Amino acid sequence: MTARWIPEAPTFSERASKLLLMLGGLLVTIYILAPFSWLVLTSFMHEQDALSVPTQWIPANPTLSNYLTFFDPSGTRAVVGSRAAEQTLPSMVNSLIAAGGTAVLNVIFGALAGYSLARITFRGRGVLLAVYLGSRMLPGIALIVPLYLTIRAYGLLDHLSALIITYLTFTLPFTIWLLKNYFQAIPRSLEEAALVDGCNWWQMFWHILLPAAAPGLVAAAMFAFMTAWNDYLFAVILTSTIASKTMPVVVAGFATDVTTERTLMAASGVLAVIPPLVFAFAFQRLIVQGLTSGAVKD
Repeated sequence: MTARWIPEAPTFSERASKLLLMLGGLLVTIYILAPFSWLVLTSFMHEQDALSVPTQWIPANPTLSNYLTFFDPSGTRAVVGSRAAEQTLPSMVNSLIAAGGTAVLNVIFGALAGYSLARITFRGRGVLLAVYLGSRMLPGIALIVPLYLTIRAYGLLDHLSALIITYLTFTLPFTIWLLKNYFQAIPRSLEEAALVDGCNWWQMFWHILLPAAAPGLVAAAMFAFMTAWNDYLFAVILTSTIASKTMPVVVAGFATDVTTERTLMAASGVLAVIPPLVFAFAFQRLIVQGLTSGAVKD
């Protein structure tokens, strides 16, 4: 008869460590989700309920009027921020164009530059990488005046292209660093095998390297998209009409000198979260893999 192995019971310190870890995770979860939960609940309140004392944490009379206002600002209810409500959906389209264009250009230029820095050794390579990294240390507010004058000189004020170029300037250095490390983690044997099989360089790059680097590309695109989507400083300085205003600028318009439409601002905040949230859930596995693999290898 064979003896059965019985696992040892966890010690008191092990149980205490596990309990503390669970409590810490719970506190972090509450810290992250509580503000967004409050935002969602407020978006379903009437304005008077949102201002009531004591505070209503749960809507007593839930309503969809705040969301309907964005589709028909004049037909649902008169609001101080009705102009901002009219501009919310067009501004979301502008934000999608600006953030999406920034993400696409980051992937294109970042992949080419990252591959070059990962595979080619040339004089000044280390200095160039240091310059890329150093450019990320400059605060945006320090560059806003020369950037504004340059864009005005080229006649690009109030154009989405100006925002895309600006966001590309601040996001591309990180993308290059991330993809450079990711390409370094890909074995050279993949490239050599493709070239031996008759592929030219572009075919090898497109059909072999880019699919292998997909997690890094998605992580870089997500970083660029979120940076552009959340920007307020450059958008409010470089845009003036709804032709190019992005969502953060329009959402700020619900706060006026007269009053603040808190429920409409909350509803617009929920709408602003949806596109990046969908993006993150759709590519969750690739994003995590890209940030934990390519970003830590040298």
